[in-house]
Amino acid sequence: MRNKSDVLSGCMLITLGIAVVTGSVRLRVGSPLEPLSGFFPLLGGLLLIVLSFLLVIRGWMGGGRPNQPLGELRMVAILGACLAVYVAVLESLGYVISTLLITAVILRIMGATSWRVLGLGSVVLSVGAYALFHWLLGVELPAGLLPFFD
Repeated sequence: MRNKSDVLSGCMLITLGIAVVTGSVRLRVGSPLEPLSGFFPLLGGLLLIVLSFLLVIRGWMGGGRPNQPLGELRMVAILGACLAVYVAVLESLGYVISTLLITAVILRIMGATSWRVLGLGSVVLSVGAYALFHWLLGVELPAGLLPFFD
């Protein structure tokens, strides 16, 4: 085993994938022609398990980078904390405001430094996703503080 961090990360992600698959089955999966609420989480969980298994194999065989300290752990922790806050405030703030804020944080983590890129990118992505899912696909999303988005 040459890359312990890949093996450990892969095992943790496999565990997360199993939890997602288990939760999606409890939601009822349906079929590909008539998917129910658990169908896409099931596909995502299975994909996560497969890709994580490949990561474990690559780490075990010694492929990829050599062992390095988890220098990007701070960014991952910030993103995880932001996602937890996103879930907590989604109903009260609404989809557009919550998504705008999380998108700005993600763009910043990805290296965007311009306020124009952060602001415009966040607005376009959050309003565009809302338009796609709510108005075109008919998915109910929380309006929150912006009732005109209902």
